[in-house]
Amino acid sequence: MAIFTRGKSKAINSPRYLTLRHARKSAALHKVARGILTPEAAPEEPHLNPGEEKLNSYWAPGLEAGENHQIVATQIVEAPTTTSDDKPLRLISKQDFFVDAPQFSLPAGSVYSTYPPPGYSDDHRILPHVVLSDPHLPWERLGSPASEENGLTDERNKVPWLVLFTFTNDELKLADGALGGQTCKQTDTLAVNMTVKELRAIPNVASPITDDMGPNVDDATGDFIFTKPELFKNLFSTFDENNNRQDTGGPETTRYKYLSHVREINTTGMAVAGVEEIGIFSIVVGSRSGPLDNTAPVSVFVHLVSIEGVEDMKSFPTKDYVALCSLYSWTYTVMPPGMLNVHEAFDNIGKSISVLRPAASITDPLSNGGDVKERIAARLLDGYSLVRYRTQTGEQTVALYRGPLTPTMVQPSDTVAKACSNSGQDLQILDREVGIMDISYSTAWNLGRTLALGNQAFAAALFRLRATIHARTMKKLKISTVRSAGGQESYRSRADVLGDLKDTVDHLSKMHAAAPGTVSSPHFKAGPPQKRWQRPRLTQGQIPSLNYNATEIKDGYLEEATKVALDLGKATDGSVYDETNTPVSTDWMMVLAFVLDRMFLSGVPAHYLISDPTHVPTESLRFFYIDPGWVDAVVDGALSLANHSGEDRDRAAIKAAINAYLTHHPEHQPDYTPQIPRYGFYLRSDLVSMFPDLRVEIKSASTIGQAPLLRHEIVTDGVMMGLVDRQPGLPEFQSLVFTQPPHQQRFAVGWNLTHLEVDIDVRKQYTISVSSAERQRDALAPGIVLKPTDANNWFIWSTDAASGADDVRLLRLPYFAQQQLALLRAWSDEEVAKGQPRPFDDDTANSALLAMQLTDPIYSLTVNLEATASTSPKTPFTLTSTAPSSITPLIKPTGDEAKASDADGGIAVTTPAAKSSSVPSQLTRHDDYKVEPHVQQANLGPHVRAIPQGSRRQSSSPSPSTPVQEEAGDTFDPANPPKYNCMVYSQANQDNQVDTSGDNLRQDLIFSIHVENNEHSDYDLLELDIRIALGPVSPNDHLLLANYDGPGPRMLSNLRFNVLPQMDRRAGVDYLVLRLLPRSVTKVIGISTVQDMSFLLCLAQVNKFTRDSPRESEMTVLTLQTEAMYRVHPHAMTLSDSFDVVLKNTDVEPQTA
Repeated sequence: MAIFTRGKSKAINSPRYLTLRHARKSAALHKVARGILTPEAAPEEPHLNPGEEKLNSYWAPGLEAGENHQIVATQIVEAPTTTSDDKPLRLISKQDFFVDAPQFSLPAGSVYSTYPPPGYSDDHRILPHVVLSDPHLPWERLGSPASEENGLTDERNKVPWLVLFTFTNDELKLADGALGGQTCKQTDTLAVNMTVKELRAIPNVASPITDDMGPNVDDATGDFIFTKPELFKNLFSTFDENNNRQDTGGPETTRYKYLSHVREINTTGMAVAGVEEIGIFSIVVGSRSGPLDNTAPVSVFVHLVSIEGVEDMKSFPTKDYVALCSLYSWTYTVMPPGMLNVHEAFDNIGKSISVLRPAASITDPLSNGGDVKERIAARLLDGYSLVRYRTQTGEQTVALYRGPLTPTMVQPSDTVAKACSNSGQDLQILDREVGIMDISYSTAWNLGRTLALGNQAFAAALFRLRATIHARTMKKLKISTVRSAGGQESYRSRADVLGDLKDTVDHLSKMHAAAPGTVSSPHFKAGPPQKRWQRPRLTQGQIPSLNYNATEIKDGYLEEATKVALDLGKATDGSVYDETNTPVSTDWMMVLAFVLDRMFLSGVPAHYLISDPTHVPTESLRFFYIDPGWVDAVVDGALSLANHSGEDRDRAAIKAAINAYLTHHPEHQPDYTPQIPRYGFYLRSDLVSMFPDLRVEIKSASTIGQAPLLRHEIVTDGVMMGLVDRQPGLPEFQSLVFTQPPHQQRFAVGWNLTHLEVDIDVRKQYTISVSSAERQRDALAPGIVLKPTDANNWFIWSTDAASGADDVRLLRLPYFAQQQLALLRAWSDEEVAKGQPRPFDDDTANSALLAMQLTDPIYSLTVNLEATASTSPKTPFTLTSTAPSSITPLIKPTGDEAKASDADGGIAVTTPAAKSSSVPSQLTRHDDYKVEPHVQQANLGPHVRAIPQGSRRQSSSPSPSTPVQEEAGDTFDPANPPKYNCMVYSQANQDNQVDTSGDNLRQDLIFSIHVENNEHSDYDLLELDIRIALGPVSPNDHLLLANYDGPGPRMLSNLRFNVLPQMDRRAGVDYLVLRLLPRSVTKVIGISTVQDMSFLLCLAQVNKFTRDSPRESEMTVLTLQTEAMYRVHPHAMTLSDSFDVVLKNTDVEPQTA
């Protein structure tokens, strides 16, 4: 929402605008102190201090809309002649025009806030008001043309064209056919949407709209409310000293000039308006209170109406209804006396301060229920929640989850991986006491990757940054490796050649020296002419390997890549780039900004931050600590994109550059490091809905040269979040203060209002500069107490005061404002008589002065944190998972699986060796106990599949399309088995071929698998295997791969399957088996529901079959095998098949002499 700032906007489009604004201002002031910038170029400080406001009675635009304006242009043309008859030519041009301004509807974003908020409740003494983002809007049009004519202009007040009215249901509800027999549908606020032409066609409705209001006025559309003539007369009449309505002959609108004013505020500490340093708003206050005699909650309707043209109605209408245009409306509930108010709301919050964890009523019953329940209770008190979790293989189980916001400080743990992760699976932690997996960090990693994938600009910048780091690092390491193998002269760069030009000329002159031996180098010995082309060359055995995983490259890559990343992370002046200077790399600028936004938890969905809604109950204040490990996992997941090299050393280098930024001390703030949130709070209360800009202030023992609040925003209706980098309870964070904002206060008739009396305390106002401590907070004595029948009343209950009715409920204006001014002047005279300076010196009642009187008392809540026992973090926040990620290669089996199987025909299950742990298991088993295979299969953990990891034993490869019966007993011939249409091809190939032309680099292979003949099939698929025989290039055996050590396969579209790689040996042949397994609790899937099972095999090195002659075919055909395992009725079976793969090579090997 736009905020008016007089054209001096300082908004920063970033969730970190608070810290960025503070840092940039500090950097600019530092440059001014050094003489780099002039004082005029320094950022201008707000002329209002935090918490201060400036009130104006009105802000009128230069030209009002609604009137016919005219521009007159005059030009005098004089001819430079000596003839006396040539007189100057006077040219006059006139042009009529209208000023375009809102009339029957408001532009989007015009209404900044309302009070009471829509749907909320408040006391009947409250006068509703609306805050507008445009300070000129209430005076864009004329509310009283008569007061602007004949020199009657009031320089201190101006009648607005917008007025706020409060209505009850019976005052606006229309009966069927009430509008001239027409059927009109009323909105939720009892308005009717129609065109002006339709409105003016209703015979029993009067309206202030005329043809003079602008061209094509009949075509305008708006919301209109219909009031009874008696109510209309009450709203636009004056009342005499006996509370009787005066008959002025027609509507009177000048009384509303006291109900609109402008406030200019300092927005420091405000969640919404804080995007700017200064905000200027116009406020329209209602003059009509809610019902006074209700004993139960009553809904009322508030309408911001246009009174343009009302004064031009020469007499009060006598038709059934009077229509007024409603530009904005809402409803709220008027509560009977004794209900919750703002003061009690602040008081209740002060009694419900705690940390972000479940209530004691949830955890206490678990504290005495045994070891397991006590352990669960302890985890709940640490902020964890039990969530449903589906493993990668499809089983449903329970897991522990905790977001980044914790009730206790999280210490670094050895159980958390210190290396970068490639999948997030290695970030899961098993709770050994209850056997439940903690998926907090794994979930954070996947969230970071998802957020990065959703940000196209970041993903592209990260790819370019990685490419730059990789290219520069590999270039330098290749040169270093070549020189280490063949000497410094084995590679000469352009800089080396240019630097040695002088010596080269000297050597050239010595090449033809007459006396032999004058040249010490053997390369300059005399010889035949062709010797000039002789260069020192490495032999075939001396040429080092220069690929990414070569030993020489791998050993020095991380160190060199870190240097490159640090260089890219600098500014043009050589310092660390910190968003206040100019970066060397714009890609680094985008990557750093994205990472810092994630450290500020920007973009993290709410259900990731708060795992259980009970952690933040209603009307509560909750503090929390930000888990650095969770943030680290999010950043690691985001930076995992664009990893094309397996072992990700570039990511580790980027993290080193990020840590360099996090630990550096900027030149403009040498005592501090960049601010990263470590703590925070949630405030969930109706107060946040009532006052969205509820001001937050952090009190400290001394002045801190950094931003107190790092992030401050309304995350949803009624919930405010604040993030800080200082620990509560330390001298720099002694207390937290919540205060009503200056522009979102409440307005009330008085401190007490009933159907019997009104009590008003006239507050003391000052027109001189007085410190807060010297201001007299008490009201003028005695207070104003008035009954409905009292003369010279300040409030009008009814047109018949003695009846006890409350059908009017209006402030008596201008009498209310005039009496306030008179009492203040009398008090000021008394102070002068006492020898004191005159505190109040004004002679005109105005809307700003009346607004100060109608303002309800401002409440604040102070949370003292001085007694909190706490220890400040000694080191700045840094990323800890900085070791490069690695990929565990698939290892070929040492022998045939048939030989490795048990003699009794059991299935050999190969599992990776368990990692050693310093935490001993509490479960023990007798040494002689042996787990039977059937018991093991029925009691696997939730993350272990019952399907064995090795393929079923077969003595040799089955022939294609031959059913293999796996189960003993009855045999049967299945009808219509499903058919798998399989193809393998390169990504960029349009002919469904694997292209090996050119350098034949590693490439991603697409395995396209479409299921056919399965529409009415009752087959249940257990597993589909694609078996790829491995071996080198051979003219007799056409094999696709020699080996595979890439990142592995990935599903493309059908995520109901997992694809797992496995090495296998059968009949002396090594195979890469790609196993497609259903993600299902039953471990099977009906094949009739499957259409596609395609996947991607990443970074495979395909065998290249060479061609010695162009006449040889470019195509090489090879065969891959498939095995589909089904459960059909009570039986299990395996069907084998095969399909062809075409390899394309357009290169022709050169013939050797």
